[in-house]
Amino acid sequence: MQLFRRFSPDEAEMHSREGLHYLDRRKKEFNFNLAVENLKEAIKLGPEVGKYHHELGRAYATAPLLAVTRGISDGFVISESIELAVDELTKALKFGSSQAETYLVLGEAFMYLGKKRRAIEAFQAAVSVGSSSFLSISPLQFIDGLLLKSCANRRIKYLEQGTGEQPRPGVAQECIKRAILYRDEKRYNLADRELLQAFKLAPDWAWLYKTICKLAG
Repeated sequence: MQLFRRFSPDEAEMHSREGLHYLDRRKKEFNFNLAVENLKEAIKLGPEVGKYHHELGRAYATAPLLAVTRGISDGFVISESIELAVDELTKALKFGSSQAETYLVLGEAFMYLGKKRRAIEAFQAAVSVGSSSFLSISPLQFIDGLLLKSCANRRIKYLEQGTGEQPRPGVAQECIKRAILYRDEKRYNLADRELLQAFKLAPDWAWLYKTICKLAG
């Protein structure tokens, strides 16, 4: 009698693909909870595969935004999402995930937590790691790497110099409220637009995260 079942890497990959499919907000099948369940199962089957931890960490990092623009099922606590993201992304780096992208998402997670110095360090690592790998990648990966490096540099500039827009937290909060209303009406493009405007007018990402947790949690 077989007491223990041996799982194959292919099964872990299947759960990973399923998780990313459900996480895609452009698809009708979008379901955050199913995405997380599948990504957790991939990690269970491949606990030392860095990309699975990266994918779950990225899912947690996007949870606040998805809660506003698409909705997240009951049972998931948005106010815990960023700490969960940091934990998974740290594991991803430990197990050798695609480090430049992982550092980028980790930096954004620290921005949500208001940890400016750690965010800058993560973005600088994303730039450094991305630059050092350019010689050994394909042309398409090279373009992706340049885009990632550019995004990390923009984040650093934002943290060091701020935005050109004058912060207007009251207006930003109203944008979030309208985004939630549009979300409930399934007018997702308008919800995305309102959330983007909230980003432009919010004092910083930490304020935005706290406000989202209060309004959409």
